Amino acid sequence: MVQLNPQIMVTLWNIERLGSFSAVAHETGWSQPAISKQIRKCEDELKTTLVRRTSHGVELTPIGLILSRHGQLIDNRLTLASKDIEEYTRHSSSHIRLVAPPSICSSFVAKVLVRMSWSSNVRLSIMQMEPPEAMDALAQGMADCAIIFRYSSIPNFLEINENLKTDSFGLDPLLLLVSRASAIAKRYESTQEPVALVSARDEHWIAGCETCQANLISLARTAGFSPDITHSTDDYWATQNLVETGMGVSIVPQLSTRTYLRDDLAACPIKDKNACREVLFVTRNGDDRPAVGMVKDEARRSSKKYLA
Repeated sequence: MVQLNPQIMVTLWNIERLGSFSAVAHETGWSQPAISKQIRKCEDELKTTLVRRTSHGVELTPIGLILSRHGQLIDNRLTLASKDIEEYTRHSSSHIRLVAPPSICSSFVAKVLVRMSWSSNVRLSIMQMEPPEAMDALAQGMADCAIIFRYSSIPNFLEINENLKTDSFGLDPLLLLVSRASAIAKRYESTQEPVALVSARDEHWIAGCETCQANLISLARTAGFSPDITHSTDDYWATQNLVETGMGVSIVPQLSTRTYLRDDLAACPIKDKNACREVLFVTRNGDDRPAVGMVKDEARRSSKKYLA
């Protein structure tokens, strides 16, 4: 196996991004002959062409493009490393970037942010992202850790590659959101028994993100029907407004209802063992920085009041 030089991968990424040797030389301070020498050496080792000259400049071959994608990740990590060093030099603290979906950000993650600011010198930044985007941000080095969810009904829908490490925090039950005046809500209030999803088969449905919609379809299929999805929104407040005005029903996580639930709405437990989602903390393999561990430990402590 050829031992690849990380520098050549970054150089290929810069060639793809900038389009010419001269532009790369101008931005990086390398001479054009030095860049050409790097590429020829790697081509000789791999016994393949990485860069082709065209009438418009240069372009990467398919193998050159593969290596450039790795170069992009390396370049991102080097940029973040420089920022972390600069941050630590200025503030003697660590800056950790955490990504999480809105329902998790607005519940226990907000508490993590406050407690970390009180009890440590770790600077914690939060950005809202749904799980697929969070996985991409971690893989590309644009985030240090993530809190995500994975639905029990579609456990393989979200791909978590071997370069990432997961720790389970617990389960977040899913609830059927309906008008409090509906027959479904009245039956639940009377019996306090979980509702069968099939009881809402004739309703219009409000779905969330792509993953949430796949979960809805899976749960409905198990219940014996295909949901009539007429609206789709990631905004929990918009979902409540739509249900309140009679535009449909929805499946929502219990975490969302902990933040706020309108008085004229009811969130009913669903009679299905897969009506839940697992909440996970995700980091890159080998990232053993104490600051990341502190964020995970504080997030786990805060989540215990919210998850089963």
